[in-house]
Amino acid sequence: MSEKNNDNHYLSLKDLISESFLRDLILFTFLFILIISQSWDNIFFLLFPLITFTFSLFFRILSTNKKRTEFEKSYVIYNPFGSEGKNANRLFFSAQFQLILIFWLGAESLYNPHLVDNYYFYFTGILVFLFTFGFFWIFIDLWKYSRFEIITSEIEGKLDSQLSIDSRNIISFLKLKTLKIFSIINFLVLVILNIINLIFLLLLSNNLILGMQVYLPGSQLITISYLLYGILFISPILTIIILILNYRTINNFNKQKLDKLIEPLPRNLQINIIENLKSLNNKIKEQMKIE
Repeated sequence: MSEKNNDNHYLSLKDLISESFLRDLILFTFLFILIISQSWDNIFFLLFPLITFTFSLFFRILSTNKKRTEFEKSYVIYNPFGSEGKNANRLFFSAQFQLILIFWLGAESLYNPHLVDNYYFYFTGILVFLFTFGFFWIFIDLWKYSRFEIITSEIEGKLDSQLSIDSRNIISFLKLKTLKIFSIINFLVLVILNIINLIFLLLLSNNLILGMQVYLPGSQLITISYLLYGILFISPILTIIILILNYRTINNFNKQKLDKLIEPLPRNLQINIIENLKSLNNKIKEQMKIE
């Protein structure tokens, strides 16, 4: 068992800054600075990749925290938010794609302003799709990773052969009914937001509705739909709600089942698992009544 983890289950800010965290931050900042150098007077479009990247950093920090507080010999799998590393990578990819798209729009407005009016419809449609799909993407295989599990396969051979212990023992997981609800809601929001956005773009391009005027680099004026403000918040808020519900689902486990599972194990392994559980979070500690 790691001495550092045994003494302190919480990491300092320095510990949370991993190589992958710095890599993502440096690359995002570089592209962001390139866009700012185009002299954008209105940063509204930049809010889309900024929000996406903020969620990516959140999952990256969670992933780093889990790896660095994990014991050298851990028998606990605890994923209340799914695979944090995959979520971070997917959202980072979405954020980078959005930055490249915005940089392209700024460059065209500076050097080929006559093309902006022709391609603005496609730009907004693709930007909204990338933004909403990024938040939908992280929930595609949420069921595969969201679980609280005690692994005994690595120690099974060391135990008495008369003990009947499953190789993998899931304490709590994302139920099929909950998974279907999450999946349907996410898919409907993705489709509805993108369809409504395209409808509003068509109405806006034909001057059938009012919009907000925004200056691009090169002082070119375009009109954007007010619907974009709603899209900017709907997907992130829905993501937060689903993550909270999923977190509560995984943490709502049967303590008696856990006790029964680890009871046949050798005392040193029981202590190892208990110490692992103590390092997870205060919610687990309260439910197990661990002081």
